[in-house]
Amino acid sequence: MAEKNEKTPRQNSSPPDKDNERANITRSYQKGWAYAETGFQYGMAIIICLLIGSWLDSKLGTGNILMITGVLIGAAAGFIGLLKQLNVLNLGKKSDRNKKV
Repeated sequence: MAEKNEKTPRQNSSPPDKDNERANITRSYQKGWAYAETGFQYGMAIIICLLIGSWLDSKLGTGNILMITGVLIGAAAGFIGLLKQLNVLNLGKKSDRNKKV
């Protein structure tokens, strides 16, 4: 009777396939968020520079010249940051591939 009440360790834990599947899903979400973050940073660089340019235009009375300049500077800075971040992410992929081989 004591044998029936005892549970084997395998019954208490989830199957190894489920754990592996959960780990794969978690990794895919982490990778996806990293790419979403780069797009968000690109957009925020443009918006912040646009707002600064607009504020300077209102203080200096220069029309929309500084706002347009701010958008261009924000787009350039955001694009440079985007390229740097994507290079970092791609280098991580290459090192992961090298580890598997």
